[in-house]
Amino acid sequence: MEIPFVLQVAREVGFGGGSECVAFELHRAWIALGMDVGILTSRATEPDAQVGVTLTAAWINHRVPRRLRHLAILFAVPLFTIAATLKLARDRSRKIVLSHGDSLAGDVCVVHAVNRACLEAKSQAGYHGWRLNPSNLWIAWRDRWMFGHGRYRRVVAISERVRRELQQYYNVPDDRIVTIPNGINLDRFNPSNRYKRAEVRRSLGISSDVPLILFVGSRFRIKGLKYAIEALAEMNTKAVLLVAGDDNARSFKKLAARLGVTDRVIFAGGVKNLPQVYAAADALLLPSLYETFALVCLEAMASGLPVVASPVGGIEDYLVDGKNGFHIQHDPTEIAAKLDRLLNDKILQAKIIEKGLATARDYSWERIAARYIDLFQELVNERSPEVCRTAHTKRSTIPAEAA
Repeated sequence: MEIPFVLQVAREVGFGGGSECVAFELHRAWIALGMDVGILTSRATEPDAQVGVTLTAAWINHRVPRRLRHLAILFAVPLFTIAATLKLARDRSRKIVLSHGDSLAGDVCVVHAVNRACLEAKSQAGYHGWRLNPSNLWIAWRDRWMFGHGRYRRVVAISERVRRELQQYYNVPDDRIVTIPNGINLDRFNPSNRYKRAEVRRSLGISSDVPLILFVGSRFRIKGLKYAIEALAEMNTKAVLLVAGDDNARSFKKLAARLGVTDRVIFAGGVKNLPQVYAAADALLLPSLYETFALVCLEAMASGLPVVASPVGGIEDYLVDGKNGFHIQHDPTEIAAKLDRLLNDKILQAKIIEKGLATARDYSWERIAARYIDLFQELVNERSPEVCRTAHTKRSTIPAEAA
């Protein structure tokens, strides 16, 4: 049976990262496969994301001073969710609604993170500042409403860890959970970007012969930046650490100064040319305390960059220690030793890079989009029992290379 119109719901759509990037890439992949799709959003940042886009509550994106950013998000997230939910309720047309946690009901909810699990990881790491963030109250209520009352026919977990957390924290039945990982844009992230290496390094004031370790993430505490800086101070290799992410860096700059590595830690803030930044680096380091998938690791692999990361969340689903990357614990001495070995062994580097590239190819958006199509077909068949009996083995027509 033919799949009806598929409508995604995402507060923002574009290359910004996280769920907004996933929604954007799925939208483009489904259009390429000839599907009838659309997106309900408050903001689309990329020109080619405008096709099939319906804006709602766009006024929530009004610019505010940086110091008020978190306050603005506190209101923007629930307001868009409520506006989108009301719009969906008024629209009775036949469709499949796929939400990225930005509507209170639908057919499919893609879960990019289980907030209760993330907050627990922060507490275990001694970080309790999240208790002062009122946004967590909204997210707690929203998640209980969505997952505790079966508002969705299926819940997509982006990793096996998310699947386990949905069962642990919300008792979501296993037969309602489908694990579909995020994908990687192999046109944006690939080794051909290496031609930008010298240019990017010059713009950062880094000479061509200095080993460059890249850290990517906007929540420095939970991403383990502390361990990255401490490891840098213990390394025998005089490398530079480039921090690409937008967060309060004051305490981490103080740490770098105390350890005597201020001149070897560069805080670049949020970067828009991330594919080129990967090309300028020699290794990606992510000693994160909590992840659900860590797409940055796959982006680095696809860019021909060896990855050193803690095996948390979805990372252990695709990063095999010693084969296509290295696992690390939250131990600066161990991290330093593995980075020293990797940066000074060209044969090992080449092996890790080759295996990483092969891993990244398995996560192309064409392949991931096809897995969602299988899920949509399953939902359509459930709506039509008579079709289920005769067409339960039928798949949507998609190019062979996307299967």
